[in-house]
Amino acid sequence: MFEILRANAGGYFWRLKGANGETLCHSEVYTSKQAAETGIAAVKRVAPTAPVNDRT
Repeated sequence: MFEILRANAGGYFWRLKGANGETLCHSEVYTSKQAAETGIAAVKRVAPTAPVNDRT
């Protein structure tokens, strides 16, 4: 699930959490809640087709 939170210094960010409640990743801080929602939509749209670049 995605969570939208308020940043301490102002603005908004999102977290993606797994079924166990663990945070899998988080976003940058956005200046508006709408921008954070747009960021979530972008991740949902791109992630299923995003390639994995293994740099090990």
